[in-house]
Amino acid sequence: MSLFDTKNCKRCWSPAWTAPVVLLLVAAGLAPLSNAADLDLTKAVIAHPAKLSGVEEKALVVLREEIEKRTGIKLSVQTNWPDTATPVIAVGPLVALRGFAGEFAQALGTDSGAAEGYRIRTGNHGVIVAGNDSRGVLYGVGRLLRNLRMEPGSIRLPDDFSITTAPAYPLRGQQLGYRPKTNSYDGWTVPMWDQYIRDLAVFGNNAVELIPPRSDDAADSPHFPLPQIDMMVEMSRILDEYGMDVWVWYPAMDKDYSDPKTVEFALQEWAEVFRKLPRIDAVFVPGGDPGHTRPKYLMALLEKQAASLRRYHPKAQMWMSPQSFSAEWLDEFFEILKGEPDWLAGVVFGPQVRISLPELRGGMSNSSGRNGTGRLNSGCTSDSSVSSRIFASSSPA
Repeated sequence: MSLFDTKNCKRCWSPAWTAPVVLLLVAAGLAPLSNAADLDLTKAVIAHPAKLSGVEEKALVVLREEIEKRTGIKLSVQTNWPDTATPVIAVGPLVALRGFAGEFAQALGTDSGAAEGYRIRTGNHGVIVAGNDSRGVLYGVGRLLRNLRMEPGSIRLPDDFSITTAPAYPLRGQQLGYRPKTNSYDGWTVPMWDQYIRDLAVFGNNAVELIPPRSDDAADSPHFPLPQIDMMVEMSRILDEYGMDVWVWYPAMDKDYSDPKTVEFALQEWAEVFRKLPRIDAVFVPGGDPGHTRPKYLMALLEKQAASLRRYHPKAQMWMSPQSFSAEWLDEFFEILKGEPDWLAGVVFGPQVRISLPELRGGMSNSSGRNGTGRLNSGCTSDSSVSSRIFASSSPA
């Protein structure tokens, strides 16, 4: 299991990214509006290999639309390499571009690169964005957009711009809570969510955690443009279009999960959410903050919820945290982990976990009879042992 550390997380804020950045740089005298060394892409075409995945197609849409918003220029898109007189913005997966990229093919190199990474190269007649995989294509397009010099009627790029990069962390996300507590998100429409999630993708975000209709908040808001479950469905759909992982922060708040009737109610309530969402990659259930259920009852509930989840999303993971667990409850929790429950993907370290991160890792390692410690990471591991999957989470939005 990986341990996700929420106590030290910093929130990512996604501003309307182009205008403020350009204004700041111009004011500082760092980004002149024209430059003799710039590539002029004003009359470029966007070229790409014929067969693209859904996320790669979305990357092309993002590139074209965001350029048009800032320049008024609607670039044409084609699946063949243009003649040498036409400037080109080539976009696609690295493997496909090597046989497609004309003068750029040699500059792409022969290595495959790390997951979600990309490389961008400039040449005499344009620029190429090559993603190591589908997400890499999208993040490469985001990086290109952040470096283009756009103004009405003009698209330029420094002719020496070149980068090869990949994410340092496999999980890069945040919670987006469509509920009154945030004092903002509850008034957002579907197009606003789409633009915000797009902005997150431009900066390399690859996961978002949603909140179900019933949480530790008011059930309604005068600002809701849609009911909570309907907006949750829309957000899941949008995230899927951008290739992002969909997490659900799902607190177990009912009073007594030792009561079979309460368990049955919870199974039906959660299943309705699981059924409606087009994509779920993981569900995280906090042991407390909110909720306060003894480990033996909570873990029994989550085993059933994990089975229910996988009826609708076969590859989805179930995560939990020992938040608010007393010393007695922690001992009980570690004892349960000795059975290496195969339905549990990982354990989250967050607020109100009353032992340190090293102590939690040690307790999990001892539970599995392993000598190693848990890995501070995102849960992306081939190790099937629960003790190796510890993960960090931030306080809910």
